[in-house]
Amino acid sequence: MKELNILKFYGILLVVLGHVVFTYSSMSIITPNVPSPILNFVKEVIYAFHMPLFIFSSGCIFAWQLEVKGKSITFMSLFKNKAKRLMIPFFVFGLLMVYPTMVLLGFRDPVHYFINGFILALDPRHLWFVLVLFLIFLVFFCLRKICIKLNIPIWAIAIVAFLLYCFPINMIYFQIRNVEQYLIWFTLGYLFTIYKPVFKYVAIAVGCGIGFNMMMPLPPGLLKLFNAIIGIGAFYILSVTTMRIEKTLIYQSIAPNSFGIYLFHPMVIYWLEFIATPYEINPILLSLCVFIISLTLSIFLTIAVRNIGLGILIGENQNNQIEDSCQIPFPRTSE
Repeated sequence: MKELNILKFYGILLVVLGHVVFTYSSMSIITPNVPSPILNFVKEVIYAFHMPLFIFSSGCIFAWQLEVKGKSITFMSLFKNKAKRLMIPFFVFGLLMVYPTMVLLGFRDPVHYFINGFILALDPRHLWFVLVLFLIFLVFFCLRKICIKLNIPIWAIAIVAFLLYCFPINMIYFQIRNVEQYLIWFTLGYLFTIYKPVFKYVAIAVGCGIGFNMMMPLPPGLLKLFNAIIGIGAFYILSVTTMRIEKTLIYQSIAPNSFGIYLFHPMVIYWLEFIATPYEINPILLSLCVFIISLTLSIFLTIAVRNIGLGILIGENQNNQIEDSCQIPFPRTSE
């Protein structure tokens, strides 16, 4: 499973870069002084697969724990573990970083945002992923238990996940809609670990589907699914073929701190880009500077939090080590 460590490295770089260039999209809450269609295109490409890749990787490692290592987990132990590893960072970073930033920069009303952003979880910014991952773990675990009790193959969960993806319940509170949309990626990651040889046929089917789309347009949801699979597949292959990157300093600085980087970097980006808004700066130069500064500062902040004994705030245990039970987007793994 060494390739998953490489995948988390590429994944967090994509996420940071995606959040940097998101400023140049029409959905950004910050309007840059100089627009950039090129960076908007980069954003579209990254956003086509980077969050599915995160969820997919978590499913891969969860399967490795349960199916390969045979780890015994109960629902309550899973709930307690994930609440500690995911929900503590969700509320701590939400209330101490996201909430003050959104209010101080004038993006949200303080009273309504506290309720909508974190009580109802309608707009917790990047922390939506943390809550969604927490809920997906619990939902998948229950579905897996049902399959085992009814002697149904685990791959049947993919049918349920696909139906939820195609026909979601219109529930926007507590990120339920995103749970429905991303459960399919966690399931595919889980099944990939178990049935890896079979996935070559999935790749063939996706390739045929993309080709068919050129003749007759596919439904947007299905095309979105295919595009994300292509992106995940490409970066998985890249991870397998670039194992030597583990020896580099940049890899060793980023990979062990990936979840802390995820938690810290978006608000750093907001402040940097907000400060730069009045000035006419070349978009590519500005994005490169914001990318480097936000990534570097997030690494230092993560290490600092760990070194002062508050690793629990960034999803780590009392010994300042990330558990290998996939409680965060990209935990450490071993071969």
